[in-house]
Amino acid sequence: MNKQASLPWSGAQATATELRRQQTERVPFQALSPPFAPDNLSQAYASQDALVTQLSQHRNTTVGAYKIAITTPAMRAFVGFDDAISGCVLADSVFASGHAVHAAAFQHLIVEFELALQFGQDLPEGKDDWDRYSILPYLACAYPSLEIADDRCADYALLKKGFFSLVAENAWNHGAVLGTAIAATDFERLWQTQATAYINDQAIGHGHCSDVMGHPLIAMAWIANHFTERGRRFKQGDWVTTGSWVASQFPLPGQTLRFAMPALGEVTLAVC
Repeated sequence: MNKQASLPWSGAQATATELRRQQTERVPFQALSPPFAPDNLSQAYASQDALVTQLSQHRNTTVGAYKIAITTPAMRAFVGFDDAISGCVLADSVFASGHAVHAAAFQHLIVEFELALQFGQDLPEGKDDWDRYSILPYLACAYPSLEIADDRCADYALLKKGFFSLVAENAWNHGAVLGTAIAATDFERLWQTQATAYINDQAIGHGHCSDVMGHPLIAMAWIANHFTERGRRFKQGDWVTTGSWVASQFPLPGQTLRFAMPALGEVTLAVC
């Protein structure tokens, strides 16, 4: 982690405004050009904070949750960064299972099959060395989750050049769908569960919690430490999507996506 991640940047507001312009005008994603381009991770997160604030004010909403991205070795090699990144989920884009989205509202819709974990207590101040064991008592429940994202027709071969721009654009998040609540008393069973992703009831992939950073609790410890570095901490009720168990999908109108954890719960999303 990088202590610079909590520092302000004078160009953050202008970068956020430029990103909003590009989204509105449906400009294909590419690395931002000067003077908008973040030069480092600190500037990228400062721009992300500014973007989230601008969107929250424009839409009269608040931050509803958080996300972790770049969680697999393959994706890290792809973007040229050897760590995960974080983003925010706005409250007006958090939906219950069975929600429907319009593909035409996005430049290039992505859906990821994830596990969300929710805090049942505030994390204490002054601690910056969370691990999978120390974070566990603070978690109340989990949810199968589908993340809604938009890569704006990005050229993935060029993502290394645009990595800081990806961070600035809130890791492409456009919402999340939460499924059945899974109580903490079922966590041990959850950690052993193989989940299946479906499109129109046809299985398209299987995943296990170890597919994301080795374990979801490792992911939660990572983001807790990351937030501490940025002068933040999680509160009771906050939740985090921890990374996709199955390859990202680019669904089409008429498709229904489902992520099922046998005997624990599932979540669905329709695309129209």
